[in-house]
Amino acid sequence: MATIAAITATESATDVTRSTGPRELGQEDFLKLLVTQLKHQDPLNPTSNTEFVAQLAQFSQLEQSIKQAQLLQRAVEAQQTSLQFALVPLVGRRIGVERPFIELGDGSATIQFTLERDAARGRLDILDEQERIVRSLDLTNRPAGLNRMEWDGRRGNGELMPPGVYRYRVNAVDAHGDPVLARSYADVTVSAIRMENGIPKLVVGNLSLEPAEIVEWR
Repeated sequence: MATIAAITATESATDVTRSTGPRELGQEDFLKLLVTQLKHQDPLNPTSNTEFVAQLAQFSQLEQSIKQAQLLQRAVEAQQTSLQFALVPLVGRRIGVERPFIELGDGSATIQFTLERDAARGRLDILDEQERIVRSLDLTNRPAGLNRMEWDGRRGNGELMPPGVYRYRVNAVDAHGDPVLARSYADVTVSAIRMENGIPKLVVGNLSLEPAEIVEWR
């Protein structure tokens, strides 16, 4: 006798196929196929006890797998909800992240980065949301380690930029003209917590950050 997986042209198989196309078989579909197989078995050659027991064991395993998947999903959802509430105290606080961000308020903003070694010359570009350069600052004789630069919040033509979170990039070379690696750092304020695809994220301006990106807070 054909196994459950081989029944494709019976009335039950038609029931589990939607007009939009095939779908995965679930617990109820599995049981329908089992019952249909028993209804259409050959009376002169009925299903053996061994085969029937094996098919019932298949059904039991499927049922347990579904229950385990449901329990795992509930556990994941509970963990995500717990993490979301755990992040709430960070709203309104300042955090440090190793990202090339600048948080501009009503005045000037401080830009921080670390150079792997002394830089003889270079340039720091400040970018808007569309990655367009709004201001370029010259880097001259910058020492290795932590560096800070002040941005007055204006474009190169003197136009004042609106408050928000901007990006920056550093291009620097040493006295021999070899590139100098710069590591980014930003001191920003968390404005909210929001869920994205079921995962809680920190909102900074119009950006979303992973909680794991935080290197310090205060």
